[in-house]
Amino acid sequence: MFNFPARLAEREEPVRVGVIGAGLFGTNLIDQLERVDGLRTAAVADIETDKAVDTLRKAGVQGSEVVRAGGAAEAQAAIEDGDRAVLARGEKLVETDVDVVVEATGRPEVGARHAYGAVMAGTDIVMATVETDTVVGPVLARMAENNDVTYSMAYGDQPGCIVELCDWARTVGLDIVATGKGNPYLSENRFGTPDDVFERIGFEDEFVERHGLNPRMFNSFFDGTKVAVEMCAVANALGLEPDVPGMHIPTAEISEIPEKLRLKEDGGLLNNTGVVETVGTLTDDGTRIDPDLSLGVYVVTKTPVERVQEYFQQYSGAGLFTANGGKYQVFYRPHHLPGLETGVSVVHAALNDEATGTTRSQNTDVVGVTKQALDPGTELDGGGGYTVYGRLEKADTASEKGHVPFELLEGATVVTELEKDQVVTYDDVELDEDTLLYTLRQLQEETM
Repeated sequence: MFNFPARLAEREEPVRVGVIGAGLFGTNLIDQLERVDGLRTAAVADIETDKAVDTLRKAGVQGSEVVRAGGAAEAQAAIEDGDRAVLARGEKLVETDVDVVVEATGRPEVGARHAYGAVMAGTDIVMATVETDTVVGPVLARMAENNDVTYSMAYGDQPGCIVELCDWARTVGLDIVATGKGNPYLSENRFGTPDDVFERIGFEDEFVERHGLNPRMFNSFFDGTKVAVEMCAVANALGLEPDVPGMHIPTAEISEIPEKLRLKEDGGLLNNTGVVETVGTLTDDGTRIDPDLSLGVYVVTKTPVERVQEYFQQYSGAGLFTANGGKYQVFYRPHHLPGLETGVSVVHAALNDEATGTTRSQNTDVVGVTKQALDPGTELDGGGGYTVYGRLEKADTASEKGHVPFELLEGATVVTELEKDQVVTYDDVELDEDTLLYTLRQLQEETM
């Protein structure tokens, strides 16, 4: 990250960025891109083109510079004229000559199509749609490498920030014990539906309507699905695994994290080191702990060097917290800023041909668990919905037991009777095999 502002300012032409998805993430990104000398939002794609136009204008782009394009050729002409192209389809955006594409739709099948299109076009891509990565990230990353393309996690999203923290820890010679994020998790919410999610989390109707909040998206944060998805991406990028299926998810204040996330033999919860783990920020009655890590990320590390242990212990309690006399330490970042910080990934890709995190192997999978008893003929609705929630487990376990990757379940038809809280297997459902996500997953399993 050092010297990026100076290097950007020296460019004759700005880095041309194409953003797919003008929701919260994409809007945050565009707001910040337009403030950085050497970066430029060249094109935006969203099925709601009015929203994309409005996002550009609110970011300070003059209305005369915004061109609604019917296809890739028209968009390319606008970009070459120095204007900003708006398209309805992301597939057309990836055909233009932008330098970096940011995929921010949040839809796994759509994200797979956009990522595959960008890679095949030889364009660097920053992948904010983590759901795609959990299923086919490794094969997309390999395709990108074969095509001399950067395929990157999005900095500012928690997985990208966790990878940075762990890379730092490994670079300075610390061993990773556990890493992850904070989350206001309660186990009973895993069966929750979108119908009452805003009531459960205390959002007023006026606030929800004013910000156009999506109940299914928010429900995926609280039913554990998004937690599993993000930790899956982290594990597959760093070569880690969950300590137990679904993770422990202990409630812990920041100072308690190294005490709880240490080996059992040293007084903690863990059977193994090198694991991903989410830290809960609510007590059993729903009270938020203070201070908590709800918006942050952390890494628990350890060192066998006694002198270094003593050094850490000397400063414990002053923003640095330790356990076992300094043997274990926690380092953390109290916030993450989705979209607002993703320019870091854009610049790393454009200037250094380098990713801010990449899924490299399928160490873990997110699998689907039923929220209610389901009869044959039921259609599954995917993340944040009414029928299934996501749970993290080791990929070897998922493969041995025939558990279906979670993002392949949306639209699947149940063919056997399923009990509540039952993991869904390939024998239990009929999948839609006519998707790119399914095709890429099959390719990944056959070749990697």
